Parts: sequence; C-alpha cells; structure tokens
Amino acid sequence: MSTTQRYDLYSAEFRARTHETYSRMRDESPVHLQPGLNGETPIWFVTRYDDVVTVLTDDERFVVDAKLALTQDELRALDAASPLPNDDRINTNLLTMDGEDHRRVRQLVAKAFTPRMVERLRPRIQEIADELVDRVAAEGRMELVDDFAFPLPITVIAELLGIPIEDRDRFRVWSNSFLLPPMTDELRERFLRHTDEFVAYLDVLFAERRGEPSDDLVSALVQAEEHGDRLGENELYSMAVLLIVAGHETTVSLITNAVLALLGHPAELERLQADASLLPTAVEELLRYDSPVERTITRWVTQDTQLGGESIARGDLVIAVVGSANRDDAQFPDADVLDLGRAPNRHVGFGRGPHFCLGAPLARLETEIALGTLLRRLPNLRLAIAEGDLYWRPIPLFRSLASLPVAWDA
Repeated sequence: MSTTQRYDLYSAEFRARTHETYSRMRDESPVHLQPGLNGETPIWFVTRYDDVVTVLTDDERFVVDAKLALTQDELRALDAASPLPNDDRINTNLLTMDGEDHRRVRQLVAKAFTPRMVERLRPRIQEIADELVDRVAAEGRMELVDDFAFPLPITVIAELLGIPIEDRDRFRVWSNSFLLPPMTDELRERFLRHTDEFVAYLDVLFAERRGEPSDDLVSALVQAEEHGDRLGENELYSMAVLLIVAGHETTVSLITNAVLALLGHPAELERLQADASLLPTAVEELLRYDSPVERTITRWVTQDTQLGGESIARGDLVIAVVGSANRDDAQFPDADVLDLGRAPNRHVGFGRGPHFCLGAPLARLETEIALGTLLRRLPNLRLAIAEGDLYWRPIPLFRSLASLPVAWDA
C-alpha cells in the first residue's frame, strides 16, 4: 500500500487551523488515507460524524488489539518495526483490549466511576477547587494549567486511587513521556527510562497495599490481582498506569480548552455567569466545541470492508477523528458556533460504544465545578497574553494547551 500526504495533521501550523483543516477533510475526503506521524505508515483518517460513530461502535470490524486482525507473520513484522519494545506491564489495559477481556477488566473499576459514586465526590472536588483559587485570588493572574487545571484532577484521582498527592509532579513527567510519540532516539530513551521508573514506583505501592490494604482503588485492584482469574499481573500494572494518566490528562485539557473557548466568546461567557444552571449543558457543548481527546488510538480492520465510500482492507489502520466529528454540520446545526444551551448534543467527546470513556462522569463533574468556581470567584477573567501566542502540545491524541496565562480583577 502506498500513499502521499495531502493534509498537514501534525505541525504547529496545523494547530493554528485545526478545525479549518478538518472541515476541508470532511468536504473533500472524509475517509482519507495518508501517512501517519512517522511519514511512512498508511492510516485511514475518518472525519465525518456517522463514519466516526461506526468505527467507535463496531468492535467486530474495528479493533484495538492487533492480534484480532493480523496473522502471526504480520504481528512479528509489526513488532520488529515498532520504535519501542512491547511492554505488557503498561500496555495490557482497557485501551488495548477487546471483547470479553475488555469487559472483565472494565467491570473491576467501573463501579468507582458511576454517576452516583462520582456525585459523592462533589464536596471534596469543590473544596479542592476553592483551595486552588484561594492561593492565587489576590494575585490577579495565574497560569491556569499549572495552578489550577492540572492540580485539580490529579488531586482527585490520587485520592481516589490512594496514592500520595506529593508525587503528582512525577506523574506529570511520566504522563508526558507516555503521550509524546517516541520519534527520536532521545524520546525513546526517555520513554523507556520513565517506564522503568513508573513500574518501580508501582512495585512499592502494590507491596504496601498487599501488606496493609486500604479503602481505595489501588487496594481493590491488588485484591483482584490476587484472585488471578479476575486480573493478571500485567493487567494490574497497566490499569494503574492508565487510571493515573487518563485520570487527569483529559480533564486538564477539557478545563483549559473550555476556559479558552469561553474567553473567546464574551456573550456566551456572560450568559453562563448570569445562569449557573447552564453549567451541565455548557460542559457538553465545550466538550463538543474543542474536544480534549482529538483522535482515537489506532484501530485495526479485521476484514475487508467499506466505509464512507472507500474500500478498506483487513490489516489496515484507522483513526477516528473525534474533534472533526464534533464539528460536523450534518449532525450539529451551526457546528462552528459555541452555544452553551445546545440541545440535543450527541457529541462523541468521550467516545461511543464499548470503549466509551470510563471516567466521563468524573471529568464532567470536575469541569462543571472548575468552571463554576473560576467564573464565580475571579471577576473579569481574561487572557493575559495574545491568543496567537498560545502553544499547543505536540501530542496527536489530545488537543492540549501547554499553558494558559489568565488575569482578573484582584
């Protein structure tokens, strides 16, 4: 299979015109084949809403586990071409599982993230949000990512898991390594080093919980691993990594993108300030308008199939572009307009189908409380730098700002 690049999907320039690029793709080539980040591997990029939903929900044709789509020879060739050795200690998680294994592992942690269980965290999340604002309120400015959007969800997930919050900066370093594609020798070396560091950290944590279990999610996972039929050792390590990383990354970007969108739409900002009851629907619209998870991880095609008028072969790679689907005018009238009261709003910001984001209820609640607290306590909230000077992190999976300096009337 050969192909050439038609759309710029990775550069800093692309970040300045992301939604314009996706609009062109939906119009010109909605299921489009071109090289991925390495400039060589062909990937189908799926950009229209209906096609994206098909990829997300059809776990017979589109799978995350390569073993379900490739022959043994193809798997060996894939391993040989990979820039990193396969590490089952961090890769045996919900994001890489399908079918019964996926359901079994998901059920072990799903109870902790139901809307009812998450709602019990509301007072604590509000307390954390207020504490973070207390630290900066008199200053009249802050860097929103470092001072608020990161510490809020990482504190919540650390407490839920039962891990020391003082280690949060280490989690952030490890998370950045896992999310940044290892395209250079330096990045590969850093990835491997940080993987070993993270696993060593978990060795100690799991040993502590085996000796002295607590009422936390890590203890529950360790106990499940001890009942080997429920959770294997690699699954234990991988799930802990996933919960720590995914437990904050999506929400950091969601809060940051939401604040940026509101500051760029003064009328909608005033509308929300005047009516706090809009917060739940506002969060849904902000999820749609600038989705923190921009693309899915790659899926493998298990059989020759048709999608969006294109013939896709068994063994091909597919990426569903969630951020594009959420701006599809065929699904959302005036899709490029921010409307905090939009209804219905069947966005795919948290995915759809078997791999729907487990932590969606928690991310929604954290963002609702975060926005409500910022708008209530920081009068005349505004950008502290020109929007054109903002820098987006070079992470294909997420639409994520590196920083967001803001100011207000102290």
